[in-house]
Amino acid sequence: MRIRSARTVQRRNNTMVLTILTFRRLLCCLLITAAQLLSACASAPQQQDVTPDPLEPVNRAIFNFNDKVDRYALKPVAKAYRKATPSAVRTGVNNFFGNIGDVSVAANALLQGKFEQALLDSARVAVNTVIGLGGIMDIATSMNLERHNEDFGQTLGVWGVPEGPYLVLPFFGPQTVRSTVGLFGDSQIEPLNSSEVSSSVRGKLVTLNVVNARSRLLAASSILDTASLDPYLFVRENYLNWSRQQVRDGRLPAATGQPDDRELDDLDELDELDELDELDELDELNELDELEELSDLEELDELSGG
Repeated sequence: MRIRSARTVQRRNNTMVLTILTFRRLLCCLLITAAQLLSACASAPQQQDVTPDPLEPVNRAIFNFNDKVDRYALKPVAKAYRKATPSAVRTGVNNFFGNIGDVSVAANALLQGKFEQALLDSARVAVNTVIGLGGIMDIATSMNLERHNEDFGQTLGVWGVPEGPYLVLPFFGPQTVRSTVGLFGDSQIEPLNSSEVSSSVRGKLVTLNVVNARSRLLAASSILDTASLDPYLFVRENYLNWSRQQVRDGRLPAATGQPDDRELDDLDELDELDELDELDELDELNELDELEELSDLEELDELSGG
């Protein structure tokens, strides 16, 4: 019984950690997606159904299920969290979980043979952990120790493992067979999966990270909702493009139809989207425009008289 209980707890712990890892990937993908929409980079060819997707009927069903779970459960909680939590606190939470993620980044950089980057990533973790109060403050960035994005799925890709079919997993969202295997690999490196972290603490941290991460996606998902596109195809194409760029350090081969030297934008710049809670907030800008268009005729008469 004890053995079964231990195995059950371990499975639950792994599921929690996989949730964190998935939201990190989803955050990067949707931020890039939103940036492409805003910059009009989401051209019509991206919506053409040219990607092999043998599991599309099942994927679409799961995609719709995930959308409903997010729309009616997770998104409202994320909105409430955002309204109730000061920006400085949310930034500290982002930094804290980012610092935890940097441990896996450093390990995967080493596995990919990027020894200099692995050393810099390790230095980043050390600086933010010691000087940055456990990672709450991002001191390393101010020291020009930039954050990278590496995971075990990318490591497998670097070593030639094919990505396999596109998958949409319940609750976890867009993946490939390779990235799904990578999630389990990263869960073994993830500090929160350590036996020194109790299940209770781990559960609370995972919940906080998921809600906080979803709050950062409010603007991106709102932009996606308002786009006159097939959401499933758009997410699929952008996720696959993003995933392939990560394996090639931000570049796609010419065969994919993308420029050879196309690089990912710095995710720190995309954090400007974090300022937008919802597209409704853009109405304030519209109101300003209306104020500029409104001219009091009497004021105009005074100017004319002057």
